[in-house]
Amino acid sequence: MDIERQIDEFVLPGDTIALSTLPSPLDSSNSITLGPGLHYDKYTNAFTSHGCGHVREPSSLTYYIDGHRLSVSSLTTGDLILGIVVRRQLESLLVDIGYNELASLSLYDFEGSTKRTKPNVDRGDIIYGRLKIDGECQPQITCVNDDGKADGMGVLNENGYLFSIPIDIANDLIHHDNLLQELGNEIPYEIAIGANGRIWIKAAATRTMIALRKVILERAKNKSDINQLKTLFQQSLVS
Repeated sequence: MDIERQIDEFVLPGDTIALSTLPSPLDSSNSITLGPGLHYDKYTNAFTSHGCGHVREPSSLTYYIDGHRLSVSSLTTGDLILGIVVRRQLESLLVDIGYNELASLSLYDFEGSTKRTKPNVDRGDIIYGRLKIDGECQPQITCVNDDGKADGMGVLNENGYLFSIPIDIANDLIHHDNLLQELGNEIPYEIAIGANGRIWIKAAATRTMIALRKVILERAKNKSDINQLKTLFQQSLVS
């Protein structure tokens, strides 16, 4: 049974918020105002989060999720992104990619997907995809290239580790990956970097994933040179 989160608690996408005892948003006489990161489902009478952050109540009956969100101008069509599935619908998924609004991902935008064989994707799964439509409308993403192939995109292994870094550092790693190549020559690992500032890593040992995260966060903090970061990586593996 899901635990209902309270005001000022930290929430993740899909968490239920304990606002259900208050008047429904459909009651115009005493309505609730929901800000960024919150959603009301009229069928279940539940309030859920579609973002990461703390539940805030700035004024009576007004609520929002206080967390870092991207502006629409931060990403452009074609950018690779990492998202978290918040909800599965009949023909599509709603995915948190860091925007104020959830992105839509059609279940047919996976390699080999048909009406008979849709992919096995559910809430909490991590998606690596490409931004299909940006701008003022709801963002849309896809997990296939122009030839209908996955090309490395899709649902990522649940045994990986997801974390966030500044967007400028993520883009620097995408376009100048000498550090990641150097570390990969020492210990094999998998990595997916999103232009929305999220990174997913997977390695055979948990210690390796922790060391990789430490090195990447250190680079984000002070942009040390590659040799210093490689030394930090080796020290982290044995400490």
